[in-house]
Amino acid sequence: MNKNVLIIGYGDIGSRLSKKLKEQSANIHAVSRHNSSDQNIVKINWDWLSKNDLELPKITFDSVIIIPKPSNLDEDGYKDGFILSTKNIINSLLNANIKSLIAISSTRVYGDHQTGHVDEETQPEPSDFRGHYIKDYELLLSNTFTTNLNILRFAGLYKDGSKHRSHNRLSRDKAANIILFAIDNLSKNTLNNIYNCSEDSEVLESVKSISNKKLKIAGFKF
Repeated sequence: MNKNVLIIGYGDIGSRLSKKLKEQSANIHAVSRHNSSDQNIVKINWDWLSKNDLELPKITFDSVIIIPKPSNLDEDGYKDGFILSTKNIINSLLNANIKSLIAISSTRVYGDHQTGHVDEETQPEPSDFRGHYIKDYELLLSNTFTTNLNILRFAGLYKDGSKHRSHNRLSRDKAANIILFAIDNLSKNTLNNIYNCSEDSEVLESVKSISNKKLKIAGFKF
């Protein structure tokens, strides 16, 4: 039977993911505030900051992907994108039939002062409001969905050909591949799990150096 996948926050990463899912003949429902001409998806228009509930079809979703985005880059924008929207999403999903939930997060939860080797055992200590709101977003989800939740912490995203790449980085195509891998391989987890998602890089004691070892052990190949 083909998978039913729901993507909440359909944008560039969601579009890349939908192309890969379509190769598996998955049924893709995608939630966004904007219209889309993408033929790979069943489009659902919804503003996650509105007071309206998200209306979903009465089907079982094998995987739900949450891809948050700040409404702008100031503190209010991060609060909207990671806290208020997440509360609305949670309220809309509580009555939905979901087998697994995959939430996209960020390695920004680790502060700039946390230098050297950083892995999932490292306690997040955000150094700015962005990291604090993202950490609170993770807690909101993990406190609500106590099982079958995987959190993927993405390093700095870049497009192929981009000249600016941070020390901890992840191409947008690899980000989509990691989500696909999580759907196929990690969605059977019964306990909450967190995975740092960053390409191979040298461990430097002077800067934050994100380890991808846990994701590799799970079977993902960069």
